[in-house]
Amino acid sequence: MQNILPAQTGLTIEGVYHKYTITKDTNSNAIVSITNENVNGTGYIYEYHDNWDQLPSNTKFRYDPIASSLGALWGKGQIKVTGDGTLSDVNIRYQYRFDTCFIPLSDPSCPDFRNALYQYLIDNDLLNNEPSINDPYYNEWVKLQLEQTAKEEELETAKEEELEEEEKKERTMQDLFSVKGLTKKLSDPFEQVKMLQKMASLEKLEGYYDVVIQGGVYEDTVKLVDGFIKDNVRALRNISQDKAHEKMVSMQYDK
Repeated sequence: MQNILPAQTGLTIEGVYHKYTITKDTNSNAIVSITNENVNGTGYIYEYHDNWDQLPSNTKFRYDPIASSLGALWGKGQIKVTGDGTLSDVNIRYQYRFDTCFIPLSDPSCPDFRNALYQYLIDNDLLNNEPSINDPYYNEWVKLQLEQTAKEEELETAKEEELEEEEKKERTMQDLFSVKGLTKKLSDPFEQVKMLQKMASLEKLEGYYDVVIQGGVYEDTVKLVDGFIKDNVRALRNISQDKAHEKMVSMQYDK
């Protein structure tokens, strides 16, 4: 069979098609047998028989579907007649299927390729050692190293971002509590209650900030009836007193 079927690992036989013509006397007996030896044992891996007892000559066509079987197990095949009769126009064909991923390492697109590559590297002590450039899986090893490096960099970046976020939260809390006399206030239960009340009111203020006031323009409501604003005599007096005080202080330093 090795010179009939392609010598490929992963090749399986799915069925056998046979065609032949038997020539015999109607009153004679004959049995046609189609067989294939079992490479890994005795007997046949495939066996089919046609009984032609008391039948006339004829031509037989048949397709015999079988359970999927590894092609590597199929040995020498033959077709023969037991009894009176002769065969002609014999045609035996095998339907086979080839699984390209039977050996996962044969193709990087195979579903189990990565696991098989890991196992190959482990078996050859190459998981942490660089293989020879002549190694059949050297390019795949390089790709694997690049992917691992990229994943490690992503994890490191994620950790750094998480650390920065935690530090930012800590700085925010420090800024929130960094007020003058904080130690003294924290020791006072009454002051603690006041601070907690202020902190609790921060979120309530957001509601006011988020309110959108309909409209957009508010006209001035202040109107000058006579068009004249009187001076604030008290304010002017305070200003003059402040100037006098500054002058007296300056005179002391001028001596």
